[in-house]
Amino acid sequence: MSNCPKCDKKIGAFYFKQSCPHCGANLMYYDFDNRLKEDAAKAEEEWAAVGKLTDGIKKSAIGSLPAILRLLSFFVPVVALLMPTFKFNETNLTLVSIIKQVISSSSDVFGNKALLLCLICFALAIVFALVNLVVSLFSYTKNGLIRNIVFSVAGIIAFAGVGIAAAAAGITICNFGGFYAAVVLMIITVVLHFAVNKKIKAE
Repeated sequence: MSNCPKCDKKIGAFYFKQSCPHCGANLMYYDFDNRLKEDAAKAEEEWAAVGKLTDGIKKSAIGSLPAILRLLSFFVPVVALLMPTFKFNETNLTLVSIIKQVISSSSDVFGNKALLLCLICFALAIVFALVNLVVSLFSYTKNGLIRNIVFSVAGIIAFAGVGIAAAAAGITICNFGGFYAAVVLMIITVVLHFAVNKKIKAE
């Protein structure tokens, strides 16, 4: 069932003639120009929305020097974990070495609480780097700054908390190593959130 665009009377679902049985209006071409204009207006609105989204993401990701620095800052803490980060049985553990250990003997890692926590700590750094990257793309939105800070601070707390738990379970945190460098770099990311937000608001 549908309605005639002119008289608005019901037309049966199996009525296939081009003219309305009630008023004789051409069902296909009646008010065609106005409908075209309405469709064009809708398409323009949708295109404007897409343009606003892409412009906002561009501003958030690479629209200024602080934005570019922040983009890099998401992954620099992960790179810092290539440095000696933890020590277990006099062996330095880095992001690469813990991955190799999982590949060569996963039972040794998953069967040892301290090593498992160490692995989780590394994994959290990677996961939050990716999550913060995605979330930061929408920094231009109304609650962008708050959302960025919440996720970044949650990442710092999770990473540092699991690292400390690993230390309590028998892992040693290397002095001046990847763990402390990563935490400091994560804090710098929080500072850059404010700088990016200031730039976006100034535009």
